[in-house]
Amino acid sequence: MKNFSLQERLYPLVGFCTLIRTWGMTPFRYRTLFKGFVSQEIQGKYADSVGGLFWYILTPLSTILMYIFIFSVIFQIRMKPMDTGTDSFVVYLLAGLLPWMAFSEAAINAPGLIIGKSNLITKVLFPTEVLPLASVVVTYLINSVSFFLFFLFLFFEGFTHPMWLWFPVIVGLQVLFTLGFVIWISSLSVFIRDLQQFIGIVMQIWFYLTPILFPLTMVPERYRLILTINPMYPFIELYHMILLQHQISWFLFGYAAAMAILLFVTSIIFFDHVKNSFADVL
Repeated sequence: MKNFSLQERLYPLVGFCTLIRTWGMTPFRYRTLFKGFVSQEIQGKYADSVGGLFWYILTPLSTILMYIFIFSVIFQIRMKPMDTGTDSFVVYLLAGLLPWMAFSEAAINAPGLIIGKSNLITKVLFPTEVLPLASVVVTYLINSVSFFLFFLFLFFEGFTHPMWLWFPVIVGLQVLFTLGFVIWISSLSVFIRDLQQFIGIVMQIWFYLTPILFPLTMVPERYRLILTINPMYPFIELYHMILLQHQISWFLFGYAAAMAILLFVTSIIFFDHVKNSFADVL
């Protein structure tokens, strides 16, 4: 039986740490390229429109006002404050819907990230890690406008609380989770092109399996397990808790952190194994 030296035993760990460092340093090491992709994504969404960047404010503002008008003014739907922290359905809805919209947008765009840059990848040697990183950053930058407007609404509704300081922490975990998901889907889509059509269906089903339109207490107990094993469940519940109920569940926080770290770590390992094949397949 071969005896491995300490250096040989530590080699996988060193390699993994190097991989983590590579992803963490990519936006800084290739800052010009990274900024270029980010700028291209942001400007490309409304490049040919008269309003330009003004639509980044008008679009989320109109969405929030529409939900407020429909559910608070017309239907006047009420929730149980004991279960949700508020009697306003629209407040409960937006607290979970806005984070979901950011994740969903990044996920739906993921299949075309690498495929859409096939001409560049096959002709120029550059760090492909930049593509998912830039895409996720752009998605959350754009959706931050919605978050800001919603926070203003909560402020005037009297929901402000020190527990809100946890909000950027939860968002950070969700960004890591989203990045892991995007890396997986974007790299798999190079080899499985049907993912581009399949991901839209998955996201629709996933939405209704996440407690966004309803609190978990409304679901019969025999079905609750299905919702709680949903990877997005702890994130949405944490938003509801810190923003509306002004408390935090350490179990859900650990659950969310574990999901984010696990998905990100597995995704970058897979990406590292297949990225050299992108040019050949594309």
